[in-house]
Parts: sequence; structure tokens; C-alpha cells
Amino acid sequence: MANTLPVALITGGAIRVGKAITQRLWSAGYDVAFTYMHSRKEAIALQKQLDPQGPRALAIKADFNHPERAVNAIAKTIRSHFGRLDVLVNNASIYQPARLSITRIKLIEQLMQLHVQVPLLLCQKFEKMLRKNHGHVVNMIDLLAERPWPQFLAYCASKAALGNLTLGLARELAPQVTVNGIAPGVVQWPDDYPKQEREKYLQRVPLARSGTPEDVAELVHYLVTGGSYITGQIIRLDGGRSIT
Repeated sequence: MANTLPVALITGGAIRVGKAITQRLWSAGYDVAFTYMHSRKEAIALQKQLDPQGPRALAIKADFNHPERAVNAIAKTIRSHFGRLDVLVNNASIYQPARLSITRIKLIEQLMQLHVQVPLLLCQKFEKMLRKNHGHVVNMIDLLAERPWPQFLAYCASKAALGNLTLGLARELAPQVTVNGIAPGVVQWPDDYPKQEREKYLQRVPLARSGTPEDVAELVHYLVTGGSYITGQIIRLDGGRSIT
């Protein structure tokens, strides 16, 4: 029997912001598939938490160091398990610091594979399904794509490339599919981020707080439900940090 519930795929959806997105779309009535790489324990726990019986929530291990192989495997799994796709959230990311002097080709390739090649290949693989279901694509970018930090040169450049890809995909997949990006400021502090640096950052945020993973998840939910006339936009989710 054909699946009648909408299906969302969230890459990197087992932990942190990705987990919040997965949980929010699940609570909104979506069947969900989410990928993970090293977070197997967290992925299995989340799958069991959402749907102990397993058919409506699916954790998929994916090694995006091999983009084509990983995307082909994901597409095969989604087709056999759900038979449809309505929402694609390209969230998987590596936040890797490297200044100019220590940036190496291997790092550039790894970041571009994850932040650009994988989203593009997933859109390729699922284009027919997304068009058929008048679906939605949301790409997780970063405020640093337009305000790069020297200590994250390759990371910022790869996220800027994803921003450009978002605009191109919005035109390519219209009118059936919306494609938007979210550019967060701080929505979850790294565990080792110094308290003094956190306070210094927040002094520049008009709303005087950091964001949360749930803030991101709510925006994703809006874009794939109420935001049917929004496409080709990169929305800054930063508490106003970008205007100071």
C-alpha cells in the first residue's frame, strides 16, 4: 500500500540542530528519515524514541566522504521504505577551523563534498518525487557565509557555495518545489566555547540571547508548511546579529 503521509529526510539529523529538526517534523505528522555518520548510539535512540515499532522513523548511516555512493544508498532506502519524499533538509555539516597557512586540499574537498555536492546530488536523486509532491528543500547555511572568519576560511567558502546553490536550485526546481536556506548565528554553543567569548558575542546581538536548535526547527517547519510562496531566500536566524 502506498504511503500517504508526507516524508522528510534530514541529513545529520541524529544530534544537535538536526535532531531538533527531526523531532519537530515528526511532531508535525511527517514520517522521517535521518542520516548519521558517527552518532549511531544517538541515532538508534532517537529512532526508538520517535517510533518504537520502526516503520515511520528511520535512521540511515551515510558516509558523505563518498558522496555518490552515499546518496545512491540513501535514495534506494527511501524508495523502498517510504516510496516518496516531500521534504529534504540538508543539515549535515562539519564546523572545521583552519586558517590560510594550514588549509589543505583534503579539507577543502571534504567540506565541499558535504556542503555542496551532497545537497546537489540529493536534489538530483529526489527531483521527480519532490516535484510530484510539490515538496520543499531547506539548506542549512551559516551567517559566516556572508561574514567569513579568517580562522574558518574553507568552511565559510563552502557554506557560501551552498548559499549560491540554494538560489540556483530555487530557479531550477520551480514552480513545483520551494528551495530556501537558513543562515543561523549561534544556535548552540560548542561545549568548549569560553564563557567570556559567549558574553562578548551576545553583546552584539540585539535580542540579547543566543538562539536554540528549536528556533531553527520552527523555521524549518514554517518553510515546509506555511511558507509555500517563499523560495530562493536565505533567512538570517541570528537575533539581529547581522545588523550590528
